[in-house]
Amino acid sequence: MSPNFIIAGGVATGTSFLSEALKSHPDIYLPRIHRPEPNFFHYSWKYKKGYDWYLATWFTESSNQCAVGERSSLLLTSESSPERIANNLPDARLIFCLRNPFTRAWANYRFTVLEGLESLPFEDALRLEEARMRSASGIWSEVQPHAYTFRSIYSSGIRRFQRYFRSDQILYVKSESLSANPQHELSRVCNFLGVESGYKLTLPPNFSAPSVLDMSLQSRLRQHFGNAFPDIVEMVRQDRLNSHPDLENSPELQSLRSNLTQRSMTIPQRAKEILEKSLKQEINEVEALTQIDCSDWMP
Repeated sequence: MSPNFIIAGGVATGTSFLSEALKSHPDIYLPRIHRPEPNFFHYSWKYKKGYDWYLATWFTESSNQCAVGERSSLLLTSESSPERIANNLPDARLIFCLRNPFTRAWANYRFTVLEGLESLPFEDALRLEEARMRSASGIWSEVQPHAYTFRSIYSSGIRRFQRYFRSDQILYVKSESLSANPQHELSRVCNFLGVESGYKLTLPPNFSAPSVLDMSLQSRLRQHFGNAFPDIVEMVRQDRLNSHPDLENSPELQSLRSNLTQRSMTIPQRAKEILEKSLKQEINEVEALTQIDCSDWMP
């Protein structure tokens, strides 16, 4: 069965929370496996596999649900995705989660550090962002783990999608509203998808991303664990390693656990000043494009 909706971005804006909550609705289908996200319409190497591969990979378990969809957080800021989605799913409904672009960029940075892909202080990473993005090659040219400011600029992506899709096909959800009043926002989403909105959805646990104490150690641990590292980090976050006793007793895993802390870390003031130059006007543009109140995002 073809999907009729996509939670299409953005990165570090609450799409995971939203998709997990929607899975508890009996009339909504979302793929059981959510990591890695499909991002089929963004990644060229996936899109070349064809639409039938996309359906076979993520939608064979759907049955009689009337709302069938998936979550791909990279689509909002993807230049190629709007046209590709329009060509394959012209009637799809699109949900975009929008978060304060300053806190989103900081959360994105912290996640990239957690994944062992960042060793620079945030201020330096912001200054070098454009150069690093230009120099990225191969699959990393589309992954772009260091696109902190870039993925906080929603307006360009919103304009691209608005060229291909009607306004009644797009729903904007503020991350702050989803966090403060989740059942109300989930009801809005259900109405948008045409399913029963009075159904009380199960809210997922809050597995807040931990902070990394030593970035260079995190990078070395990623090299040690290889492609399994993102899954191992996720298992540590959710305390799901009891089914992997060999892994649990490894010294490298102990190093990983010791390198993470739940202590909150605030965005450095100098980094905030750098972001302000790029993002202050962006907030006004998002308000104009979406007709939602973003005044609480202003620095």
